[in-house]
Amino acid sequence: MSLGKTLKALRQKQSFNQKALSARSGVSQATISRIETGRVRQLRSSALKNLADALGVSVDFLMGDNEIFANIPSANMGGSIPGVREDRFRQIADTLDAFAIHENGRVLYINQTLADLLGYRKEELLGKNGIELILAPQSRSVTQRMIASGSSETYEVLMVRRDGSTFPVEITGRNISENVRLAITRDITDRRCQQAVSRVQRAGLEIEKAHDLGKVVRILGDELEDMGLQFEAVGLQVINEEKNLLTSYHAYPEARGYRSFQDTANLQESLERFAPLRGLVSHWHRSKIWEREADESFLQMTQSGSLGATYHPGMLIDVPFSQGMLGMGLSLGNPMRTGDIVSMLNELSQPISFIIKRLFEIQLLREELESTRDQLLLQQRD
Repeated sequence: MSLGKTLKALRQKQSFNQKALSARSGVSQATISRIETGRVRQLRSSALKNLADALGVSVDFLMGDNEIFANIPSANMGGSIPGVREDRFRQIADTLDAFAIHENGRVLYINQTLADLLGYRKEELLGKNGIELILAPQSRSVTQRMIASGSSETYEVLMVRRDGSTFPVEITGRNISENVRLAITRDITDRRCQQAVSRVQRAGLEIEKAHDLGKVVRILGDELEDMGLQFEAVGLQVINEEKNLLTSYHAYPEARGYRSFQDTANLQESLERFAPLRGLVSHWHRSKIWEREADESFLQMTQSGSLGATYHPGMLIDVPFSQGMLGMGLSLGNPMRTGDIVSMLNELSQPISFIIKRLFEIQLLREELESTRDQLLLQQRD
């Protein structure tokens, strides 16, 4: 690869933005930007060394001694590699979070960082069908097409950890022989989460009434499902103690029928009737995340609303924010990482809170205008 592409790949792999790399290396951010966009092809040796040291690689590697795509490794990755030393190939693969895969899906080599991310030892993956083992079912066909076509375009798929949980990755593949392909992977969970935040924000700016929050929750569910989360429903509870209202919005994922639900109830009456709501509001008052199994009292409560008897989650997670709780219902049989889910819901609760605050302000303004209009009409009659 070129100097610019190598620098950008290494920087992103280590989660540095250009400003952070500039601080670590002493090379200006403007220079780093020009290198990555191909406007600077040669640098002073001192700047190259500083960048290489900051990224933990050699100057030779940074300058392009990593061009292995035209070279052919042996089938078992244990023999000689024409044009490049075996240790050089391994350094490249390990630096770029890459793995080598045979055209039929067999894993020939995988770096330790990626193996750790998937929850395996490297030895457990070698010789196995990587497409079947580490890719989610919905991602296998696109991966097979990319391998068959020899395409070097970057694409996104869902990978599966050993515990069964999934996460989004970006893959760039290159054929390095007639039937061997090098795939460079990048975990894009954080990026996808930020994309979801942006999409939820845009959707929220398009609505003018709280009733339309259901559309935002629908979009939120789509984004979470696209990121590989398996859930029974995503829910938003808006708690308005001043007006004594509890409004609930729920959305099923596509796997459960792609349906949306909305309920509005008297808050105090609902608290008296349902113990789970008392727990929810208690956790909200304390700004405390609530993780628990769905008990019989919860299922009885859902049957009284529009969700009815079709909603049977095993585990519930609710994350508080200023105006209520953002939550998710999970099946006990599905693999889950509650820490990851809580982190995502926390991120997504911020734009939701902003949207609700905006809608409340719009509603208050409408009420004030209606009150002023009514007063003027009364004065005209008098």
